[in-house]
Amino acid sequence: MFEVGWSEILVIAIVALIVFPTEDLPKLLRTAGQVVGRLRRMAGDFQAQMNTVIREAEREIENSDVKEGLSIANPLTDLKKTLDPIRSIGDDLKRSVTMAATAPTTDAAPPRPADPAHTEPTPAIEPAPVAEPVPVVAAETPVEPVAAPAEVKDKVP
Repeated sequence: MFEVGWSEILVIAIVALIVFPTEDLPKLLRTAGQVVGRLRRMAGDFQAQMNTVIREAEREIENSDVKEGLSIANPLTDLKKTLDPIRSIGDDLKRSVTMAATAPTTDAAPPRPADPAHTEPTPAIEPAPVAEPVPVVAAETPVEPVAAPAEVKDKVP
């Protein structure tokens, strides 16, 4: 930064002896020392304040990184997200049970559950086959009835 070597100090001292009278020289050196001391204190204070600001900024960055890392890798948050649908189902069940409990009752007896020992399994019902439509063909010549065989004619009353 700003450095003063011994040769520069010697030149300044010679110029000061020539320019200023000898009687005022001690006063001048004391005043110069006080000014240099004030400048150094101000520079030190400024540097300390800058270091404090830098440390606070670094802490804020670290804290935000830590918070961001915790929010990303927090297993509790992931578990809550997973269980939210189940919680909503539980709330629906609670509401329906509460509504059923507070619903007005009727004098009719509730239906009795079927006895599983006496029930028979119901057969599976298969859908009936759908018949395809028969195409109608217009006959150009009249169709004559076919005669039944002799054995069939004997059995018919």
